[in-house]
Amino acid sequence: MKRLTQFFIGGLFILFFTACTYITIRPRTRSNIYRERPSTLLLERIIDFRLEHLGWPRSKQDFMSKGPKYYQAFDGFKYHYTDFMIVDSNKMIFSFSHHSKDAESKIPAGMIDINSYHGWVTFYKVNDKFVWKLRMK
Repeated sequence: MKRLTQFFIGGLFILFFTACTYITIRPRTRSNIYRERPSTLLLERIIDFRLEHLGWPRSKQDFMSKGPKYYQAFDGFKYHYTDFMIVDSNKMIFSFSHHSKDAESKIPAGMIDINSYHGWVTFYKVNDKFVWKLRMK
């Protein structure tokens, strides 16, 4: 019975994605995703910002306006959308999406790319030291 249910759900899933005309899926390999990660320099500069200014940056503009060291950290950053979500003084989530390669792919207007480059970084404190964990999709 369980096997039949899994087969039925899988069939519905395939039917759903083949019937929709506004969703596209482009396969990505792990090495492609790995190459499109944000630089570790940027992530370390966000931690430096937290330690020097005693608070997390509220936006990309706030981060870049604090000096050339922070402005240069975004050099080569390939994502057009960023969000700094401050949870508390010891935790922040930095998310990014809208990669330049996704914009170049010429997906017709009105279509959604399920497999676009995006991800988030969680910054948190462990034993009086700030660390980060990167997740990419």
